[in-house]
Amino acid sequence: DYNMQQPHLLQYNLTVQRQLPWSTAITLTYAGSRGMNLLRHVDGNPTTPQILADGRRFWTGTEPRTNPAFDYIRLNTASGDSWYNSFQIGVQKRLSQGLQFQSSYTWSKSIDTTQGVVPADSSGDISPVDAQDNRVDRGPSAFDILHNWRNNAIFRIPGLPTEGIAGKLLGGWWMSGIFSYQQGYPFTVGLQRNRSRSKYNDNGGDRPDLVPGVKTDEIISGVSRGCGNLAAGTPIRGPERWFDPCAFSIQPAGFLGNAGRNILRGPSRVTVDFSVAKDAALGFLGESGKLEFRAEFFNILNHVNFAMPSATAFTGAQNVENPVGTAGRITSASPSRQIQLSLKVVF
Repeated sequence: DYNMQQPHLLQYNLTVQRQLPWSTAITLTYAGSRGMNLLRHVDGNPTTPQILADGRRFWTGTEPRTNPAFDYIRLNTASGDSWYNSFQIGVQKRLSQGLQFQSSYTWSKSIDTTQGVVPADSSGDISPVDAQDNRVDRGPSAFDILHNWRNNAIFRIPGLPTEGIAGKLLGGWWMSGIFSYQQGYPFTVGLQRNRSRSKYNDNGGDRPDLVPGVKTDEIISGVSRGCGNLAAGTPIRGPERWFDPCAFSIQPAGFLGNAGRNILRGPSRVTVDFSVAKDAALGFLGESGKLEFRAEFFNILNHVNFAMPSATAFTGAQNVENPVGTAGRITSASPSRQIQLSLKVVF
């Protein structure tokens, strides 16, 4: 955009801290931000639809582009907006009696109208379906996490010998751990084809309609309501079918679907990492010299953290059709348990 505006970000927060017994403190925080003129890409040479009597926009597929001498033009501009609000609580215990820990929880909501100009900027969620109305694509950010909880602790085992051979073998042991939980990232259910015939995003896929009466939380829980070749009662919220594609329908040709952007969420992520270590003094390296042995266990519980599901529900080629076979399917997961041993000299 030759006349691109300068992006702006307003940030604001309020924090209250309180000291507690046992070298512990608690922190309560509200934090928010407002983004304006954020970088995004849109169709820079869109078609102009007809406006029907009921206010809906309709494309016949024959509408010329704004400049008929050119086809699709990807325009990098600064027309995005964002809103972020969060409540944060943290509890921290400073090291005393061999123990220190920290727990942090954030409850937040990030909403935008799409932002970013390359897929890596926003997990691929950068292409608005409507080049002329930002409100159509207003929804949770691709990186929005509603619940985010982190805990870490270090404990030095007390009461162990410190002198002689027994001290060399039994003293200096300590352990640490990290527990993390975060709710899944949002994703958008889509069609393979440009059902609206708008030609936006170089004939990119549209979003479908939401079946009347369906609530969002019902789409990723319970069983499928059934449609086409997907039997009613098929379990939902598993790796074979994370969401119910039958909660959506194919809108009439020439119209945008009414399903919102990023209305569903993928699998949550839970991990527990643990390590045990031993320090042994190395006097010939000075007062701080020591040999440190560590055994680290990543995802020690071997919990399966699934990746995001395939979000395409239908091809969109016809008015009524079966869901695509991969709709809602999850084909990968984060790494399983890993064990790492290390030996380090500190001086």
